[in-house]
Amino acid sequence: MNYQKILFTILSVGLSLTATAQSFKVDQSLISTPLTDSTNFSLLNSRLGSRFTFSLLNEKQSMQTGSLGFDMDEQTGLLIGLTVNQKTYCFRTTKLPRNASYFKNQQLRFGPTSMLLTGETPEGLKVNFTLISSFTSSKDLADSSAIKTQIFPGFYLQINVANESKTAVDCKLKVGIAKTPVKGFNFMSLEPMKPDNTEQTVLFKDNANLNGKLALTAIKTPAKGTFSDNGFGGLFYEFNLPQQANKEFNQIYATHHNHTVIEDKRVNLPLKFYYTHYWKSINEVLQYATENFEQNIRLTQKFEDSLMNGALTDQEKWVLALTFHTDLANTYFLLDEHKTARFYVSEGRFKHLSTVDVAHETEVSAIFCPWRLKLQLSQWTNYIARTELTVPANAVQNKPAYQQGMTAAEYGPYLYHDVGDLPFVSETANYNYGPHMAVEENTSFVLLLYYYWKISHDDAFVKSMLGTVDVLLQSVINRDTNGNGIADKAYGWTTYDANEALKLSPDNTFLGAKQLSAYAVAAEMFSALSNKAQVHAIDATKKGVVDGEGAGYKNMGVAVNNEGLRNKQALQFEKEANLILATLKKAQQKYGFIPVSLDEGFPKWNQRSVVIGEGLFLPGLVACKSPILQQLAAVLKKDYAATYAQSITDYGIKLTTQEGTTWFSKTIVADVVAAQWYGIKHSSAHYVYQWNKNSPYAYNDGLLKKDDVWIGYWYPRGISILGYWLIR
Repeated sequence: MNYQKILFTILSVGLSLTATAQSFKVDQSLISTPLTDSTNFSLLNSRLGSRFTFSLLNEKQSMQTGSLGFDMDEQTGLLIGLTVNQKTYCFRTTKLPRNASYFKNQQLRFGPTSMLLTGETPEGLKVNFTLISSFTSSKDLADSSAIKTQIFPGFYLQINVANESKTAVDCKLKVGIAKTPVKGFNFMSLEPMKPDNTEQTVLFKDNANLNGKLALTAIKTPAKGTFSDNGFGGLFYEFNLPQQANKEFNQIYATHHNHTVIEDKRVNLPLKFYYTHYWKSINEVLQYATENFEQNIRLTQKFEDSLMNGALTDQEKWVLALTFHTDLANTYFLLDEHKTARFYVSEGRFKHLSTVDVAHETEVSAIFCPWRLKLQLSQWTNYIARTELTVPANAVQNKPAYQQGMTAAEYGPYLYHDVGDLPFVSETANYNYGPHMAVEENTSFVLLLYYYWKISHDDAFVKSMLGTVDVLLQSVINRDTNGNGIADKAYGWTTYDANEALKLSPDNTFLGAKQLSAYAVAAEMFSALSNKAQVHAIDATKKGVVDGEGAGYKNMGVAVNNEGLRNKQALQFEKEANLILATLKKAQQKYGFIPVSLDEGFPKWNQRSVVIGEGLFLPGLVACKSPILQQLAAVLKKDYAATYAQSITDYGIKLTTQEGTTWFSKTIVADVVAAQWYGIKHSSAHYVYQWNKNSPYAYNDGLLKKDDVWIGYWYPRGISILGYWLIR
């Protein structure tokens, strides 16, 4: 599928809605995971940007849920219990209630937006439980209908009971949470469940919010009433099921958190969830979810089918689905009191917000909602180091003194590693803005801006950012002091912090190739987005407004035409790109391959690396035709097959040939680059699947060596596997 067809497919999802309601169908060909006592697999279930979670922890026979994300989750149980012939069976989403048994042959399948559990009773009944996190593509923030589908803080639950026996049976179904129901008006007041009540909603205390509530409500098919026993509160249904018949029951599990989520320390403003812009209470959330049930299910079904019905292998589909869940769980979509929207992605367990190097991989998913990347690009401009300063110690937050802006005054501005840590997370207390990554963060920003431009066609925004691009890339150019084009001073370190050569070596060819890629796409943006027409300034004296440029400017009729400037800047970037290309060619001729570093004094400088072409990743996904990038790809292709062969282990693809570290999301990026630019096809999905298929911390992103895990728990960056889908 070519790039234009992909965009058409994405934008057309949801335009051909069917007229009738339908059950959500998880693809039965997806890999199935048996749920047993030895299954440790966990699956993060979340809503985009709302941090509302309902995650499966089979290791503990439980669900974890909370309105502030998995950092603040509460372990609880979900009861999907079926009573037949006075015997009760349930899924392994809870510890066994008294006098109950688990369904036989329990299996887990999941797509990007869904989780399906199946089980059977000895009487011949099959039970399916599907959890749906609704999603569809949206173009921009004005696309409120699609955005509501993406972000409303609620899950749809569907339970289907099928009678495959030869006789009709009487059944009682209970759907409940291992929490005590409470009244709506007072969180301390327990809710007595009266006999024969016909209530359709049960409320539970939200431990993240003193007076907040979680709600479980029946939709479509009314419940017989509510119940509270054995530590569970919920809804129950009584029904007769004829032979070879089935019945479906639907619920909404929802929240509404209207308090501060994060404090923006740059402007000292509290940020709330963006969904509070649309819904002011949990009742409004439930009303929306109920009224839009059919539409949201159809849109989500079409979105999921578009990802899962492609040409990916079974294991690639499994990894794509898993990492989509993980990406959703790490997102914050927030709003300040001035109605300014913000979007952040948390760096897994390290909890940094919107790190630029991580975004280079995670924002592949912006293909489905470009606005999330646009918001981050805007935010990053507020986190540019321009001077070097020492931030004093903060005893209240247990932070020692630390430095910001190292080398910025001498070599030029650069982007901080992230946009600041969360005020309530102690794990990041002494890490602050993260490492000094002057070259990589600046180049990643440019590549992300280019990617956004191509998927959104938002010329006006990208044009407004070109001045920033020029400043950031000039800073990168300054850091080449030996004339070969590759940064050798004040580059900081790279994202490869588990591999010394890739992380710290001067004249790092990984950085050089990424610099080249950023220069090439910058040149294209500068050439295409210059102001070519003669645009004259407004005469403020006639318009009755103040001219901020001054009287001389307004009266002289100076044309706002920057074509000459932009062409000059583009030529400089093309010159730098060609300089690096020549350097890489010389190295290849000298050594017979391109080593990780051209500094022969750095330990293990002469390794090969499969990730050298990472800068080609995003340009390749949007079908960039830059001649200089085509030449770079041709040079890198000469080494890649041999480098890949030397990097294979039984636990993954090593990042460099002499060091054992593998990093799954990074080798996935290398796979995509190899396929898109080199015409070489292979997949790292097998290693990702093998390591994660029974992991309690999926997505787990790598190994230091065999059986020695790198602690990237719950990392969102594995969503880079979307690249497989985009190029196939």
